[in-house]
Amino acid sequence: MKTLSNVLLVVILTLFCQLDLVAQDDSLNKQIWQSIGGQEKWDSLQFLAFSAKGNTISDQLSNDERKFLFNRTTGACRFDGYKGTDQVTYLFNFKNPGSDKLFIGGNLSADEPELKKSIKNQLFSDLNLLLLPTLIGQKNVQLKSQKESFSAGQKLTIANISSSGPIFGSKIDGLLYIDQNTGEIVRYEYTDKGEKNTYEVSKYKEIGDGIRLPSFFNSTSNDQKSCIFSSISSFVQVEQKKFTEL
Repeated sequence: MKTLSNVLLVVILTLFCQLDLVAQDDSLNKQIWQSIGGQEKWDSLQFLAFSAKGNTISDQLSNDERKFLFNRTTGACRFDGYKGTDQVTYLFNFKNPGSDKLFIGGNLSADEPELKKSIKNQLFSDLNLLLLPTLIGQKNVQLKSQKESFSAGQKLTIANISSSGPIFGSKIDGLLYIDQNTGEIVRYEYTDKGEKNTYEVSKYKEIGDGIRLPSFFNSTSNDQKSCIFSSISSFVQVEQKKFTEL
């Protein structure tokens, strides 16, 4: 009888611990969403535009500033940037592969598959940084609190973020350092293809309708991976020709 009571006590304590961890994770989720303006506002956003420089992932693209405009609902996307000294505009859909248009130096090109692939991969790489706080809203992403830490006067929560499937082209498995006072992510650590990367995340910007996103990702492990989003904007409406014409 005593053994049964001990077993029941262990089960009850385990259950309470699990419920407490779930409550902590849910609270952390809410805190992150509040730091960027709220999940409801984010879910209602349709068009997003940004300019970025740094963390260029392919020599098909130059290191000049690049611009993306996309429709979150349909996946329609516009890229403006450079290959060498040639201006490039690529109109495509990142959700549904199909008809696309590539302009190089103002001329329509029917070739350049590697350039097209590089532009799409660059978009995914940019979004995995810019939209980092929103990734917790993906169905196959889990956020689990690990421990607390103090750094430079900040009280931080360290949490593991992981995905069971690809998010913008690749699986997620890393650590987020979250300021307990603001809910903002201040550091992001992850391993990609065996290489450990650490970003100091800062300079949250208002992009419209009360939504805020981080704009500066300083890589402490590789300067070339640092990325600055010089402008970020959300729109209610965008002319359709932006996705069909030069």
